[in-house]
Amino acid sequence: MSYGSTMTVGGSASAPKAAAGKRKAAPRRRERPTGLGKLGSPRVPRPSFKSKFWRIGLIALAVLMFLAWFAWYATTPEDLPTDRRTATGSGVVGTPLYIGMFSPPDDFGRTLRIAGVRVHATASAEIKVTPVLCRRGTVGVTTQPEQFCSDLINPEGERMIGGDSIVLRIESDSPAVAVIDRIEIAYREDVRWGTQPAGRQQAIVTVAGRPEE
Repeated sequence: MSYGSTMTVGGSASAPKAAAGKRKAAPRRRERPTGLGKLGSPRVPRPSFKSKFWRIGLIALAVLMFLAWFAWYATTPEDLPTDRRTATGSGVVGTPLYIGMFSPPDDFGRTLRIAGVRVHATASAEIKVTPVLCRRGTVGVTTQPEQFCSDLINPEGERMIGGDSIVLRIESDSPAVAVIDRIEIAYREDVRWGTQPAGRQQAIVTVAGRPEE
Protein backbone atom coordinates (compact mmCIF):
# COMPACT_ATOMS: atom_id res chain seq x y z
CA MET A 1 0.00 0.00 0.00
CA SER A 2 1.46 3.39 -0.87
CA TYR A 3 0.86 6.52 1.04
CA GLY A 4 2.55 8.94 -1.46
CA SER A 5 5.86 9.43 0.51
CA THR A 6 9.30 8.23 -0.42
CA MET A 7 11.87 6.78 2.07
CA THR A 8 15.46 5.97 1.24
CA VAL A 9 17.29 3.32 3.24
CA GLY A 10 21.10 3.21 3.49
CA GLY A 11 21.69 6.53 1.65
CA SER A 12 22.79 9.88 3.01
CA ALA A 13 21.11 13.17 2.80
CA SER A 14 22.96 15.92 0.95
CA ALA A 15 24.08 18.99 2.98
CA PRO A 16 22.20 22.16 2.31
CA LYS A 17 23.99 24.62 0.04
CA ALA A 18 25.39 27.75 1.56
CA ALA A 19 23.40 30.81 0.96
CA ALA A 20 24.71 32.99 -1.85
CA GLY A 21 26.71 36.13 -0.92
CA LYS A 22 28.22 34.85 2.42
CA ARG A 23 31.96 34.15 2.95
CA LYS A 24 33.74 32.00 5.42
CA ALA A 25 35.36 33.96 8.23
CA ALA A 26 39.19 34.00 7.89
CA PRO A 27 41.14 32.67 10.88
CA ARG A 28 42.48 35.41 13.17
CA ARG A 29 46.27 35.85 13.21
CA ARG A 30 47.92 35.88 16.58
CA GLU A 31 49.74 39.17 16.91
CA ARG A 32 53.14 39.18 18.53
CA PRO A 33 53.27 41.38 21.62
CA THR A 34 54.90 44.73 20.94
CA GLY A 35 58.31 45.43 22.50
CA LEU A 36 59.49 41.83 22.05
CA GLY A 37 62.11 40.75 19.58
CA LYS A 38 62.88 37.31 18.34
CA LEU A 39 62.36 34.42 20.74
CA GLY A 40 60.34 36.76 22.96
CA SER A 41 63.37 38.78 24.18
CA PRO A 42 62.66 42.46 25.03
CA ARG A 43 63.89 45.06 22.56
CA VAL A 44 66.63 47.44 23.82
CA PRO A 45 65.55 51.04 23.26
CA ARG A 46 67.92 53.16 21.21
CA PRO A 47 69.65 55.94 23.22
CA SER A 48 68.31 59.37 22.59
CA PHE A 49 70.66 61.82 20.88
CA LYS A 50 69.43 64.61 23.14
CA SER A 51 70.19 62.64 26.33
CA LYS A 52 73.74 61.91 25.09
CA PHE A 53 74.21 65.59 24.26
CA TRP A 54 73.17 66.67 27.74
CA ARG A 55 75.44 64.10 29.40
CA ILE A 56 78.43 65.27 27.35
CA GLY A 57 77.55 68.89 28.10
CA LEU A 58 77.39 68.27 31.85
CA ILE A 59 80.71 66.43 31.84
CA ALA A 60 82.36 69.24 29.84
CA LEU A 61 80.93 71.85 32.24
CA ALA A 62 82.27 69.93 35.26
CA VAL A 63 85.73 69.71 33.67
CA LEU A 64 85.76 73.44 32.87
CA MET A 65 84.72 74.31 36.43
CA PHE A 66 87.48 72.12 37.84
CA LEU A 67 90.08 73.69 35.54
CA ALA A 68 88.92 77.20 36.48
CA TRP A 69 89.12 76.36 40.19
CA PHE A 70 92.58 74.80 39.77
CA ALA A 71 93.86 77.85 37.86
CA TRP A 72 92.59 80.14 40.65
CA TYR A 73 94.07 77.89 43.35
CA ALA A 74 97.44 77.58 41.61
CA THR A 75 97.85 81.34 41.09
CA THR A 76 96.68 82.54 44.52
CA PRO A 77 99.06 81.17 47.15
CA GLU A 78 98.94 82.43 50.70
CA ASP A 79 100.41 85.92 51.12
CA LEU A 80 103.99 86.27 52.35
CA PRO A 81 104.55 88.12 55.65
CA THR A 82 105.02 91.90 55.43
CA ASP A 83 105.47 94.68 57.99
CA ARG A 84 105.73 98.48 58.12
CA ARG A 85 109.29 98.66 59.44
CA THR A 86 111.98 100.70 57.70
CA ALA A 87 115.59 99.58 57.72
CA THR A 88 118.28 102.26 57.79
CA GLY A 89 121.98 101.77 57.16
CA SER A 90 125.15 103.69 56.48
CA GLY A 91 128.17 102.51 54.53
CA VAL A 92 131.22 103.82 52.76
CA VAL A 93 132.23 103.83 49.12
CA GLY A 94 133.84 100.61 47.93
CA THR A 95 132.58 98.43 50.84
CA PRO A 96 129.44 96.29 50.34
CA LEU A 97 126.68 96.93 52.87
CA TYR A 98 124.15 94.17 53.68
CA ILE A 99 120.61 94.94 54.82
CA GLY A 100 118.05 92.28 55.78
CA MET A 101 114.69 92.74 54.02
CA PHE A 102 112.68 89.53 54.54
CA SER A 103 113.10 87.11 57.41
CA PRO A 104 110.23 84.63 58.01
CA PRO A 105 110.10 83.00 61.45
CA ASP A 106 111.55 79.57 62.18
CA ASP A 107 108.03 78.08 62.30
CA PHE A 108 107.19 79.51 58.85
CA GLY A 109 106.00 76.05 57.79
CA ARG A 110 106.33 76.72 54.06
CA THR A 111 108.91 75.76 51.44
CA LEU A 112 109.42 78.29 48.65
CA ARG A 113 111.25 77.55 45.42
CA ILE A 114 112.48 81.03 44.53
CA ALA A 115 112.35 82.08 40.88
CA GLY A 116 113.69 85.57 41.49
CA VAL A 117 113.63 88.67 43.70
CA ARG A 118 112.49 92.03 42.32
CA VAL A 119 114.08 95.19 43.71
CA HIS A 120 113.22 98.82 42.98
CA ALA A 121 115.44 101.61 44.28
CA THR A 122 115.66 105.38 43.87
CA ALA A 123 119.15 106.81 44.39
CA SER A 124 121.02 110.09 44.04
CA ALA A 125 123.91 108.31 42.33
CA GLU A 126 124.50 105.00 40.63
CA ILE A 127 124.35 102.06 43.03
CA LYS A 128 124.25 98.28 42.63
CA VAL A 129 121.66 96.30 44.61
CA THR A 130 121.92 92.50 44.63
CA PRO A 131 119.47 90.11 46.40
CA VAL A 132 121.18 87.36 48.40
CA LEU A 133 119.75 84.31 50.20
CA CYS A 134 121.07 84.00 53.76
CA ARG A 135 120.97 80.36 54.86
CA ARG A 136 119.94 79.67 58.47
CA GLY A 137 120.32 83.22 59.63
CA THR A 138 119.18 86.80 59.39
CA VAL A 139 120.87 90.16 59.02
CA GLY A 140 119.97 93.64 60.25
CA VAL A 141 122.58 95.99 58.83
CA THR A 142 126.18 94.81 58.54
CA THR A 143 129.30 94.69 56.41
CA GLN A 144 130.16 91.20 57.66
CA PRO A 145 127.14 88.93 56.95
CA GLU A 146 129.24 85.77 57.31
CA GLN A 147 128.91 86.20 61.07
CA PHE A 148 125.13 85.73 60.83
CA CYS A 149 124.58 83.41 57.83
CA SER A 150 125.86 79.89 57.30
CA ASP A 151 125.91 80.57 53.55
CA LEU A 152 125.25 83.47 51.17
CA ILE A 153 124.04 82.47 47.70
CA ASN A 154 122.08 83.68 44.70
CA PRO A 155 118.41 83.01 45.60
CA GLU A 156 117.27 82.18 42.05
CA GLY A 157 116.29 78.52 41.82
CA GLU A 158 117.00 77.91 45.51
CA ARG A 159 114.71 76.61 48.23
CA MET A 160 113.77 78.90 51.12
CA ILE A 161 112.39 77.65 54.44
CA GLY A 162 111.81 79.08 57.90
CA GLY A 163 115.03 80.45 59.38
CA ASP A 164 116.39 81.64 56.02
CA SER A 165 116.22 85.28 54.92
CA ILE A 166 116.57 87.59 51.92
CA VAL A 167 119.33 90.18 52.22
CA LEU A 168 120.28 93.05 49.90
CA ARG A 169 123.91 93.80 49.10
CA ILE A 170 124.39 97.49 48.28
CA GLU A 171 127.52 98.67 46.50
CA SER A 172 128.48 102.12 45.24
CA ASP A 173 131.63 103.76 43.88
CA SER A 174 130.47 107.25 44.82
CA PRO A 175 128.58 108.84 47.70
CA ALA A 176 124.81 108.29 47.41
CA VAL A 177 121.53 108.22 49.23
CA ALA A 178 119.09 105.50 48.20
CA VAL A 179 115.53 104.52 49.09
CA ILE A 180 114.77 100.87 48.38
CA ASP A 181 111.14 99.77 48.18
CA ARG A 182 109.74 96.56 49.62
CA ILE A 183 111.02 93.58 47.67
CA GLU A 184 108.83 91.19 45.67
CA ILE A 185 109.56 87.47 45.56
CA ALA A 186 108.59 85.27 42.62
CA TYR A 187 108.28 81.69 43.81
CA ARG A 188 106.62 78.30 43.48
CA GLU A 189 105.13 76.35 46.35
CA ASP A 190 104.02 72.81 45.43
CA VAL A 191 101.58 73.36 42.53
CA ARG A 192 101.06 77.02 43.40
CA TRP A 193 103.08 79.99 42.20
CA GLY A 194 103.02 83.77 42.38
CA THR A 195 104.94 87.01 42.82
CA GLN A 196 104.25 88.76 46.12
CA PRO A 197 105.62 91.58 48.28
CA ALA A 198 107.49 90.43 51.36
CA GLY A 199 109.27 91.77 54.42
CA ARG A 200 110.08 95.32 55.39
CA GLN A 201 108.34 98.30 53.84
CA GLN A 202 111.56 100.00 52.71
CA ALA A 203 115.23 100.60 53.38
CA ILE A 204 117.05 103.95 53.46
CA VAL A 205 120.77 103.72 52.76
CA THR A 206 123.47 106.36 52.92
CA VAL A 207 126.82 105.68 51.28
CA ALA A 208 129.51 108.14 52.36
CA GLY A 209 132.80 108.87 50.68
CA ARG A 210 136.05 107.70 52.24
CA PRO A 211 137.91 110.38 54.18
CA GLU A 212 140.93 111.72 52.38
CA GLU A 213 144.21 110.66 53.86
